[in-house]
Amino acid sequence: MLNPLVVQNRGSAVIMPDRLYATDNADFEHLLSLGFTESEAKRLLYLRDHVDEQVEYREILEESRRLNFIRWLIEHDRISR
Repeated sequence: MLNPLVVQNRGSAVIMPDRLYATDNADFEHLLSLGFTESEAKRLLYLRDHVDEQVEYREILEESRRLNFIRWLIEHDRISR
């Protein structure tokens, strides 16, 4: 069984799962064949799978800030509806 890998994420530790999904096996084996260690390959696969979540979160946060600013402009009669 593979040991779980701990990844630092903005000051907090994230424990990655100890098992890879079947769909990741080919990618995992490919990374190993390129010379990556097991822990490096697991981390790369984990990061690949979770980078989209961070991008989506940032986009939602930016949109929320824009809407709050527009709401403030309307409430303070800086722009009209």
